[in-house]
Amino acid sequence: MARQRLGQHFLVKGKILDRIAQAACGDHAALAIEIGPGRGALTERLLARADRVVAIELDAALVTYLRERWRGESRLEVVEANALDVDWSQWGRGVVAGNLPYYIATPIISRYVQGPGPPGQAVFLIQKEVAERITAKPGGREYGYLSVECQFFARTEYLFSVGPGAFQPPPKVDSAVIRLTPRTELPLHDTDGFTAFVSTCFRQKRKTLRNNLVGSCAPDLLASRPEISKRAEQLSVEEFVELYRALGHQVNPVEARSTIHNFSAAESETRRDSTS
Repeated sequence: MARQRLGQHFLVKGKILDRIAQAACGDHAALAIEIGPGRGALTERLLARADRVVAIELDAALVTYLRERWRGESRLEVVEANALDVDWSQWGRGVVAGNLPYYIATPIISRYVQGPGPPGQAVFLIQKEVAERITAKPGGREYGYLSVECQFFARTEYLFSVGPGAFQPPPKVDSAVIRLTPRTELPLHDTDGFTAFVSTCFRQKRKTLRNNLVGSCAPDLLASRPEISKRAEQLSVEEFVELYRALGHQVNPVEARSTIHNFSAAESETRRDSTS
């Protein structure tokens, strides 16, 4: 039997696995791309609903286990790779699903929403705290850069919660299943510039937009925007788009992208600490 490695907690409760497969594939999907199949519990359910499944697994021992388990199954392709390094679109348009290891969930989701030509809708099992951030509304404590990033690129849905007892070994935190559906049209073409701008706005979350943007934008232009006295967490995605159209071209993109990297690193460390 393949063993647990890389901080992964394997989902073993059949009813939850069935609900995830149903949320991802419905009654039928032409292609399902699974991130982190582990021992194949979700893989089995996806194969029951999809014509073809591509499972991307980093752990070599688990890759060997999966290939042996489904030897002769032509509908399953097991790919040994880091999902962050793979162009998912190479297999064509399909749904994406996965029980994501907590320490890498945020980078995977960012990769999904910002990747060129997202394959299709995605259903992920992740830490509940991260699920709440992704689906949060403006004004709440959970609302932040990750909320805006995901909601700009996709429609986000919090589907249901999952307790620790559904896993082996049980994690120390609650989990949740979310669904992301890529938006067919985006209000801005400069998506890299927009995400860099939003990261600058959230650089120090408790400070106002004026304080976070000072030095990046002309003072008179900042003063002309009525929302500049608010904190970033108070603005909706639509309001960020409007503000970026007015101010975004003045923000230093190198500095802003460094902020994005720091957010991702900090969130990954939070996930790692909470499950260690």
